[in-house]
Amino acid sequence: MITEPCNLRLLSPDDAGGGGHGSTDVDPSSAVEPMTWSLLGRFFGLPLLIIGTIVGGAVIVVLLFGGPVAPEKFSIDQLLQALEASSGEKSAGILLPREKQLWQRAVELSERLRNKDKELTPAELQTTADRLGTMIRAELDSRSSASVANEDQAHHEVLRSSRLEFMIRALGRTELPEAVGTLVEIVERGAEPYASVAMLQLGELSHAEGIEAAVPAMTAVLRKSKRPESLIIAATAVSLLAGKGDPQVVAALDGLCVGHDGEVAWSAALGLARLGSDAGKSTLLDLLDRHFWESAKRYSVTDESGRVHHYPMPASRVDEYLKTAIEACADLANPEIEAMIKTLESDPSPIVQAAAKAAVVRRKKLHAG
Repeated sequence: MITEPCNLRLLSPDDAGGGGHGSTDVDPSSAVEPMTWSLLGRFFGLPLLIIGTIVGGAVIVVLLFGGPVAPEKFSIDQLLQALEASSGEKSAGILLPREKQLWQRAVELSERLRNKDKELTPAELQTTADRLGTMIRAELDSRSSASVANEDQAHHEVLRSSRLEFMIRALGRTELPEAVGTLVEIVERGAEPYASVAMLQLGELSHAEGIEAAVPAMTAVLRKSKRPESLIIAATAVSLLAGKGDPQVVAALDGLCVGHDGEVAWSAALGLARLGSDAGKSTLLDLLDRHFWESAKRYSVTDESGRVHHYPMPASRVDEYLKTAIEACADLANPEIEAMIKTLESDPSPIVQAAAKAAVVRRKKLHAG
């Protein structure tokens, strides 16, 4: 069953129409990149629980601290200096307005590194990655002894935690080997939600030097974690990074598929399919079935009073999930799965039809080769 979190759209700086390339004191309500179901679906497969955790911290920040502020212009070096001055143990005793400002600096840095080639020389980018890695390690070390005693400290905690998440995202966007090493270390430490944010970044660095080190770290998460969100992210990310048929990863995903249900099992089955294993066949057959997704109880919303309401899943979302399942299963040599994909060539949705036809053509080329 799918539980939908609150329907709060997070705007990017472009959506907000302000701030610009050099802005750093951005409106928190416009600082977070839009996390659409389509965007998430393309990366994760079926990341239905992730919204409430990875994005949830940013939502809380928006609700608690979202207010327009005057933009200023800072260089990336100045953004790093501001964060360095208050990282690790130096964060103790910071006033709430200053904490909000530091969060804004981390958000701005993360956004600016989207265009790193225009912002920084290769040497400057290397220095940026090194400085971010040092700050992140210091922050993780200091957070291990953090405590919350009152409401003000709780607000500090929300901002400081979200600041660290954006610093991890900024590090990933450098796309350097040193970033991979630090991100893997974060995963190995296992502190959440930071390990999950690191896995998100690693999943987008499939061509980075040293990325193979992320595979055993994520495989360990699959075996040890009890947190559904972590399992979903690890299952999808490791399937994008591991080699086809990797026996350790396949075994871990198979165990996950057998030992869980719902979103965790779905992500594990799709991960197996990407690695060329049909061990999750029964789950995959469901995910390739429009009737499965259109079940009246497949989609639910919990209101403010805690009451659960069941609805049919929106058609556009069904299309995205079917498309994702088709793409994951495209190379599987399983007659039942192949038959399901061929059936979807006549699906009522043009999106699903196109995905199914592309998968059938791909299969023919593979067999011909």
